[in-house]
Amino acid sequence: MLRHATSTKEVTDLLVAWLGVSLAFYLAFSRPDFSSVSVGYVALTLSIPLLVVGSGFVLHELLHKLTAQRFGFWSEFRANYATLALSVLFAYVTHIVFAAPGATMIYGPTITKRQNGIISAAGPLLNLGLGGIYLLLTPLGGFLSSIGWYGFAINVWLSAFNLLPIGPLDGRKVLDWGVPQYIAIATVPFLAAIFVIFFVFRLF
Repeated sequence: MLRHATSTKEVTDLLVAWLGVSLAFYLAFSRPDFSSVSVGYVALTLSIPLLVVGSGFVLHELLHKLTAQRFGFWSEFRANYATLALSVLFAYVTHIVFAAPGATMIYGPTITKRQNGIISAAGPLLNLGLGGIYLLLTPLGGFLSSIGWYGFAINVWLSAFNLLPIGPLDGRKVLDWGVPQYIAIATVPFLAAIFVIFFVFRLF
């Protein structure tokens, strides 16, 4: 079984991607007017996306890594600085987050479609579970309610977006594993994302 410790490069890339994705969600949800807000206000309102993305995005990628290592494969996260910058710009202009900060790279000479599908599904399913946990905070009111709605919305969005069956996203590999598996895994995240788009986004 392959063993691979976390490298300095991986830690740096995760940190940069975490900050970049947090900023993208902040720009999309908060719609700040930088000509009239203070640095303190930006720092305070940015703290919620930082907390939520820290638990959602980082754990998403780490679960990909740990699941791949469980199968005995080499795995490390690598940031894509170009798409990360575009994600931040796109969020500022359109208020839509195109979360493409990089990917967890996996290498194994004997990897099967089933193994790749399970590894790919692990991250989005984690986000769906985290979204449910954050939703439990929403009835508490005040700051905890804000964290709850942010956490629910961001994690559901990360789950559904990554399960789109296109390009290098997780959904493409889950679909390659099998259509029944894809339907079983992606249906709830997509339904939750519809709820977020039409109801939760109005809260921000």
